[in-house]
Amino acid sequence: MFRLRRTLRAFEACDGIATRKSIDLFRRPLDNGCMQTILTEFVIFFLIVLFLAYLIPAGLFHLIFFRNGIAGIDAGRIQQRKPTMQTVRHEVKHSLMSVVLFAVYSTLIYQAIKAGYTSVYFQWSDYPWWMPPLGILLAIILHDTYFYWTHRFCHWAPVFPYIHAGHHKSLAPTPWAILSFQPIETIFQFGIFALLIFFVPMHPVIFLGYLFYDSIVNAAGHSGHEFLPKHQKDHWLLKYTTVVTHHDLHHSKFNCNYGQYFTLWDRWFGTFRDRD
Repeated sequence: MFRLRRTLRAFEACDGIATRKSIDLFRRPLDNGCMQTILTEFVIFFLIVLFLAYLIPAGLFHLIFFRNGIAGIDAGRIQQRKPTMQTVRHEVKHSLMSVVLFAVYSTLIYQAIKAGYTSVYFQWSDYPWWMPPLGILLAIILHDTYFYWTHRFCHWAPVFPYIHAGHHKSLAPTPWAILSFQPIETIFQFGIFALLIFFVPMHPVIFLGYLFYDSIVNAAGHSGHEFLPKHQKDHWLLKYTTVVTHHDLHHSKFNCNYGQYFTLWDRWFGTFRDRD
């Protein structure tokens, strides 16, 4: 509640300087200048999410695996079932809706960033040289843990139809499905990034780099093509990482492989299913 009150107060500080006056959003409408600033911020975040987290990663893997005329590309296809144009339209439609919602959430969080209530830092000298790589490592570990448990919750029968069923309409997913979420699920998906912003010190460049990395991993996981040879799956560097087949199996079987980057939580809690 304390953080929420401080975040709301930041709306009065569109220039980045928080005031001490409390804000009542229901009694005091924002002035035109502040509304224009917030609208501009929304548009900027919309474009960042649209290109960095959707069009570029999804488009890249679409060009690699779904463009006609590339010889031998179907050799790595995991399922015989192929996505239909209806499936792709569903994925794009719901992904674009998610982009809008993510931009709204980002704009709200940015008010807290401007007010200085998060762990985001803007001067590289604020932290030692090892903080950026440590931040990325923490983000990967925390994200994988968060994703496994929220993902399993989304598969809980009483909530699945309202939160996650839309994403699983893609039985044979394409990269365009990476942000194909129902509105409620976008809150869960955005939640980890909000937690990172508030609790893990990260420079904006590092944070955006991690967002792009996560989007690339996500697009690969929905590409439907395995590019890691079977003989390398037991290599000590790769044995416990989530490969494309693992997430593809999740889309076709529903009850396995909930992890994002690693298979550890799945192995520990009996939800792991391998390509064999």
